[in-house]
Amino acid sequence: MLKKLALPFFLLLLIFAFPLSLEAEVSFEDVESSFWAAEEIQFIADQDVAGGYKDNTFRPKENVSRAQTAKMISKALDLEAGNQQDIEFNDVEKDHSFYPEIAAVAENGIMNGSNGNFRPNESLSRAQMAVVLSRAFHLKTKEDVSFSDISEEYWAASSIQRLAANRITSGHSDGSFGPGEKTTRAQFAVFLARAMEEEFRVEEVNLPPSDVNSEEKAWHFNGITVGDSTEQLESTLGEAEAEEESRYGFEWKIYHDGYSNYVQYGVEKEEVVAIYSNQDTWRDENGLRLDDRKKDVLEAYGDPLQYIQKGGSNFSTETEESGTYKTDGRYTTFFYDKHRDKRITAVLLVSSEVEEEFSQYYAEPTKNLKESYERQVFHLANAQRKRYGRGILEWDDTAAATARAHSANMARNHFFEHTNPDGEDPFDRMVEDGITFYNAAENIAYGQVSPIFAHQGWMNSKSHRDSLLGNYERLGVGVAFDESRKQPYYTQNYYTPR
Repeated sequence: MLKKLALPFFLLLLIFAFPLSLEAEVSFEDVESSFWAAEEIQFIADQDVAGGYKDNTFRPKENVSRAQTAKMISKALDLEAGNQQDIEFNDVEKDHSFYPEIAAVAENGIMNGSNGNFRPNESLSRAQMAVVLSRAFHLKTKEDVSFSDISEEYWAASSIQRLAANRITSGHSDGSFGPGEKTTRAQFAVFLARAMEEEFRVEEVNLPPSDVNSEEKAWHFNGITVGDSTEQLESTLGEAEAEEESRYGFEWKIYHDGYSNYVQYGVEKEEVVAIYSNQDTWRDENGLRLDDRKKDVLEAYGDPLQYIQKGGSNFSTETEESGTYKTDGRYTTFFYDKHRDKRITAVLLVSSEVEEEFSQYYAEPTKNLKESYERQVFHLANAQRKRYGRGILEWDDTAAATARAHSANMARNHFFEHTNPDGEDPFDRMVEDGITFYNAAENIAYGQVSPIFAHQGWMNSKSHRDSLLGNYERLGVGVAFDESRKQPYYTQNYYTPR
């Protein structure tokens, strides 16, 4: 039962006597009556669904957390939190201030954790918001509504469609939904008010234009494309989860929601100059998407480039496991999964100017680049595991030190083997470094120009793929460079502690 139904009769009369469209008298210091979400914020506050902070602010521009979401949903539905069974989330103790509400939504199947964690402080994406509201209010699909950036196979597609069909969301003006975008407290207040009270609901949904394939921004990743400004990126998606150095010298801004909706945006001079994703976050102007086949790419783009010319030299791009094309001021590389009928498993876009100005094969080795490569390998592994429903790995400093030492040994002594010249295999090295494990594995790679290419190479090798997606709990990554040739050596050490 909705919270508003529990109000005394005379209060209901007051609500009906004053239309919801009237300008709200807002009680939060940072929400003026002219603020776009003022009425909805005041509505859920009046329903005792959401309160502000001790300083009498609502902080509408802050991202709403999963714990805050659980509390608002629990209050809106009058869930009997005190009668719920104990929950077992590793990151939510019974003395947590939101424990009763988290227990309530978990017990009612509205919000669930993963790998034993609820992630209470994690921000809520728009896709996650759609799933939560769809479950909480038992929304039904009334009509077929689609957005340009939501495929039928997308994990939250049905919930997003129900949200639109019930006029709880209008989508963005360009016909996209932005599933990976963070949900602010103001936005969640609006969506929740619409779910609770029909008079707040939108009249129309912004559908994609009929000629979307010819639109300027048809190639996009969660609403962002190469050439957009950093301001556009951050206003759309908020702050990045991580920032790492690239081989080109620009900065990768890495966005994800617990490794769902994983995208890396390369930023240089306040502009997006590169994008990479190995998940269902993108669409291209030809209608291609994740898991389409290599033959579909060939039909849409033709034969790939054999090389890129830079400063009078030809840099080879030809490979069976990827295809690179130059179109519209950018180089687009499709990566294929040879273990799944050569389906598209990832895509990389790089500005033509950035690519052609990088007139070398390997980046100049630095300590910062080495450490960035290590963290990128870790992020890429977890994003891949998330896509295939595997548990998220925890970074392990000791395993990283073991991996780092082996990479340095290979680079220094010019060998490429799991067993080092002293006859020690990966498990010997882990034990020597004090790691006790139930199971363990090691992946190594050599010569790939970046973590992205090393990762894609591992995914196309059966044994390496099995390790990357295996039943492990921790991962340490070590990278080292051959000082003369500048070639990187990569080592991953996986294990489950005993």
